Amino acid sequence: MLRTPAYTPEQRAEDDRTLRRRIEHISARRHLAARGLKNGWLMPTSPQLAELLLEPVGGTVSLSAWQLRRQIHHDLKTLSRLVIKAPGNADRLLVFVEGQLRMDPVAARAFACLLFTNGHADGARFWWRFAAGADDTTAAYCLFLEGLLRDEPDEAISCYRNLDGDAFLCDPDWEDAPSTTGRPVNDALKAEVDDQIREVDAGTGIHVPIPQEYFEEVPEEYRDSLLCQG
Repeated sequence: MLRTPAYTPEQRAEDDRTLRRRIEHISARRHLAARGLKNGWLMPTSPQLAELLLEPVGGTVSLSAWQLRRQIHHDLKTLSRLVIKAPGNADRLLVFVEGQLRMDPVAARAFACLLFTNGHADGARFWWRFAAGADDTTAAYCLFLEGLLRDEPDEAISCYRNLDGDAFLCDPDWEDAPSTTGRPVNDALKAEVDDQIREVDAGTGIHVPIPQEYFEEVPEEYRDSLLCQG
């Protein structure tokens, strides 16, 4: 005869608490999704994305699809500037590129955003992926927009759904940050970061900026083959 352990009142209470937390989590994410729509941030269910997602590969790009891509690029640059200007992020970014706090996803996300605002999309994608893999939902949302820009809607939506891009929440302080449209964000910060990084050849013409302190653990005989020359 199979005997099963008793289901104690304590276990039932713990299961009830777990279920309640899950329900609250789902409700919170629905609220954030509604808030995102209200604030104009795009998501896979946004009506204006339908034409872009259904656009035939190799077909003629419609005027509305072209305008939407311009909006996506503008949104990603705007979000990147807001990330960099968020309180404390510049200091956190500098600590990151100096080789400390190497697993900090918020700093990695800020590094990616700085790269994107200065025209380094490949490097930005690498560090957004790093941050999103460490549960940074803003980085996941950045990957969603970046995937749409590269005409990779399946990849973009996968990042949004699987990496919790729908939990993306803009820090209220970012809304008050002055815009610097038309020029790189904070030239002085970029110069400080540039002094601390080297580019790695990732193959197929892709160069990824890496903080040079990270190479301390790489045997010297392998460094030259990794680093971009010139």
